[in-house]
Amino acid sequence: MDWESFKKLKGDEGWLVIRRAAKAIQEALRQKTAAFVHKADIAFISSYTTDPLADYVQVFAAQSDLAVNQYIAPYGQFNQELLNPQSELYRTSPQITFLLIENESGLDGLVDAFLTNSTGILVINTFPACPSWPLQVLPDQHRILIEKLNARIIERYQNHPRVQILDLDALVAYAGCQNAMSPQMMSMARIPFSELFLSLLARRIISHITATMGLARKCLVLDCDNTLWGGIIGEDGLDGIQIGHDSPGREYLEFQKTILELYEQGVILAINSKNNSADVMQVLNEHPHMLLREKHFASVVVNWEAKPQNMQKIAEQINIGLDAMVFIDDNPAERQMMRQSLPQVETLEMPVDPSLFARTLREAGCFARAYLTEEDKNRGQIYAAQRQRDQFEQSCATLEDFLKSLEMVVSIRPACKDDIKRAAQLTQRTNQFNLTTRRYTESDIAAMAQNPNWRIYVLSLKDKFGDNGTVGLALVEIQLKQWRVDTFLMSCRVIGRQVEDALVDRICRDAAKAGYVSISAEYIPSAKNNLVADFWDKSSFRKLATDKNATRYELLLKKYKPKTLKYLNLGE
Repeated sequence: MDWESFKKLKGDEGWLVIRRAAKAIQEALRQKTAAFVHKADIAFISSYTTDPLADYVQVFAAQSDLAVNQYIAPYGQFNQELLNPQSELYRTSPQITFLLIENESGLDGLVDAFLTNSTGILVINTFPACPSWPLQVLPDQHRILIEKLNARIIERYQNHPRVQILDLDALVAYAGCQNAMSPQMMSMARIPFSELFLSLLARRIISHITATMGLARKCLVLDCDNTLWGGIIGEDGLDGIQIGHDSPGREYLEFQKTILELYEQGVILAINSKNNSADVMQVLNEHPHMLLREKHFASVVVNWEAKPQNMQKIAEQINIGLDAMVFIDDNPAERQMMRQSLPQVETLEMPVDPSLFARTLREAGCFARAYLTEEDKNRGQIYAAQRQRDQFEQSCATLEDFLKSLEMVVSIRPACKDDIKRAAQLTQRTNQFNLTTRRYTESDIAAMAQNPNWRIYVLSLKDKFGDNGTVGLALVEIQLKQWRVDTFLMSCRVIGRQVEDALVDRICRDAAKAGYVSISAEYIPSAKNNLVADFWDKSSFRKLATDKNATRYELLLKKYKPKTLKYLNLGE
């Protein structure tokens, strides 16, 4: 199967086609003839046969440039694998283990055993509350019981740092029980699901993988005409475009509802449209049925230039990578141009029928996350304020005038319990101003917070335009005679505002006060962090050694001279 054909597989071709593709991918990985941007080690532990499901996961993951190395436990051996500390599961030590079982009996004990014997993430499923055709005109007691069990699972584990819930009951309900469950497959192969549902389940599993690994996309970039509304604003005018509660127009309103839901979960929105800017702004600000307004967009690029060129402008304005962006356009020619010019951008294949736009965006799973922080919920407002800052900066005569006028207040504090999710998220998603690019999970950060040999610093910033939230993090290990800076990072939106100097100063002052002699640090180059290659040099650290992997530094605290932070007010 050639690569172009492989990329077009959707899962409705049947398992045998997917199986051949999965074997080809596995062979390419063994022979090292295929290169993928991301890799993940996962495991399937199940009470039923999972080989077909694993094939779907292998293929769909590869389509997203993700290579998955899979351990599949022997059929029905989930108890042995989880309860035996010497099992093959624990020997292979996968990053994410999927425990897929058909009943709840003993689940808590299995979860406890996993958490004791592994440092990875465990994904457990809820149970499909599929009703049988009723023999009586009475409530289905079995379904009621399953719903209670599912509610208990969700209540117990939904906020656990190392346990995620794959809501199989909701997924089966979405597909429809008769479409999802297959008595024939169960009889022939001990698989309870249809081939069509295996395809859907596989995509949900990949969402768990990308969410756990911090690979979720950050920014949704949208075309306007026949995408956000029906018709062409330049030809049809404000009153002629289709957007509203009746069809035609209702489908675009439903699409905007889904986009707004993503916005409220922290997805950055932008517009990339070939149009007259004044026309687009009129729709955003004046059309009575528009849910999305100018305030929701971090960047609005409307002109007659090529959209890939505009996409690069948007990435620069927002200060994120192209590989963090998703592009939606109703025009297949524009989509093809984007894929060819900027393959890093995830360009969704959209259906012709706009009533299917919302479903397509939801099922794409590009923005799935394992949890939401307060910064996620407020990110839209944060980026709207950033647009105001950018416009204000352009009106200032000098950078000094801009920084002075921002009225910045910085807060640096030891991380508390409420900071742990955000701290983990920063390590997983920050690339440019990240000195070591080490990735940590929520459970990793929680363990550090409990360890007296670690200090976790978080930094928040406010200014006259609003609250930037928690934008800085330092993970510091306390050693015998010195402190070691393991991780030092800043959100890209606050680069160059002296907050990084404030964090260095706080670490140095605390180490000196505690009686330590020196601080060690390092710069580990990555594909994206060249911006901070000389950061420790500029911070008066002495270079000790450089090799292909890292540059190591040291600062003798008796020689440290803090920088003047004349633009910052230090808050609590």
